[in-house]
Amino acid sequence: MMPAPANPARRPPARGLPVPRAARIWLFAALSLAGPLFAQQEQQPNQTQKTIAANLFQQFVQAFEKGDYPKAEELLRRQLQIQPDNFVAFYNLACCRAKQEDPAGAGEFLVEAVEHGFTDIRHLRNDPTFANVRDDANYRRIVENWPTLQLASLEANLKVQRRLFSKGYHEWRDERLKLACLSAFDQRSDETVRAEFNRLADWAVANVMPDLLDPALMEDDAWVVVVLPSQTDFMKWTASVYGADALRSTSMIAGSYEHDNKRLVSMDLGSTLRHEFFHVLHWRSITRLGRDQPWWVMEGLCGLVEDYDLLDNGDIVPVPSWRTNTLKRIERIGKLTPVKDLTGFSQLKFLGSRVLANYAASRAVFLYLYQQGKLKDWYAHYSANHFADPTGLKSIEAVTAMTSKDFDAEFKQWVRQLPSVPEEIKPGMASLGIEIENGAGDGPVVTGVNRRPDGYKPDLKPQDIITAIDNKPVREMAELVRVLGGYQPGDTVEVSYRRYRLYGTTSVQLVKK
Repeated sequence: MMPAPANPARRPPARGLPVPRAARIWLFAALSLAGPLFAQQEQQPNQTQKTIAANLFQQFVQAFEKGDYPKAEELLRRQLQIQPDNFVAFYNLACCRAKQEDPAGAGEFLVEAVEHGFTDIRHLRNDPTFANVRDDANYRRIVENWPTLQLASLEANLKVQRRLFSKGYHEWRDERLKLACLSAFDQRSDETVRAEFNRLADWAVANVMPDLLDPALMEDDAWVVVVLPSQTDFMKWTASVYGADALRSTSMIAGSYEHDNKRLVSMDLGSTLRHEFFHVLHWRSITRLGRDQPWWVMEGLCGLVEDYDLLDNGDIVPVPSWRTNTLKRIERIGKLTPVKDLTGFSQLKFLGSRVLANYAASRAVFLYLYQQGKLKDWYAHYSANHFADPTGLKSIEAVTAMTSKDFDAEFKQWVRQLPSVPEEIKPGMASLGIEIENGAGDGPVVTGVNRRPDGYKPDLKPQDIITAIDNKPVREMAELVRVLGGYQPGDTVEVSYRRYRLYGTTSVQLVKK
């Protein structure tokens, strides 16, 4: 039996995780960057404290909406006693001071918000709450010096991550995508990751978000830090962010993108990394649009690029996967969720008892739209009509020219005709004919190579790490099984591998398992 994919739900982190604190002097001393902007936080609030802070925030919202700004300010200050590094609370304090006709006080709290991690300059510029704060010196410094502050924020974020993770990581940057990476993998793997990031971004431009890489729009986008840690460091990070119970869970965290912290962490270089990186791209689109999007959209879009085929010309083609297998099984027992219900799910409902089914259904809806050539049209319609229908259902109906019931009928037939994707190599299927185990994130590891009865022995050795089959990435066991499922015994494939620090390719004739 092949192991199931790690963390099939790709559980995203809760928003609002504390951001390490900055030293205030950097914004006032001619934007001097000599001092540290962030200091590593020694202790995260426990779950009880987080619950109290969340309750205080809800009370703040109620007080603010009623116009009781002194009460709202008091609640925020109490929240900051629990979460002293929460930039959202500082930003909201600035709103309270602005509402109380104190532009100077609002400007000071905006400085605090920026120093603690606030990066959405578009929101700040467009927020009508600060109409009476535009002439404040601190407000002007922030807006006028934003490019400098962005780079300072990046350096501060990197400094924090260097403290959290072991020494000796490779570091590289991609100016085009505004990414900085800390990697425990070797340089060749880093180059592969960077190339894949750019392929995914180009695919997003061609098929979903055409203005994603527009240079003028990207000027205001925040830099993101990507961390590709060792297994040991990943386990430490998981325990520190999610608690020790996460390490014992059957659906262990495989990675996450924390948008507030502008940090992506991934255990592997395969489907998890693709999923979380697409969150980076999608969040940039969401931020520019100035609106949230429902979970089915966020997880369905990002799930779409988990599994794809790479064509000879470099194009990406999303393909059926173990998630569509899940949906096919659900369809066979008559339990497909109607699209009207799926698009209307709250976060709580989406992540409820049928979370795997909801992830599978969301990805499949977008795979269907992609295969019908409607994905870009859907995203454009949804972006333009979000306030009229935040669920996205009316956009599905518009671009497919179907009612939701007609879509359900068509979608059901489409699910039925989807090919089943191998989730294990069963007897009689094509196999490499060697012993393989899960690796450390960059590919399955060869554990044994035996000479076959006909005398043939593949030119692979124990400890070799398999990275691709015929240039198709196979960074994890589930991916390897899916790719091999497209071949027959007797076929010859080109296997790419890493042998310690050396990379190579070799031809391997597939055999029946």
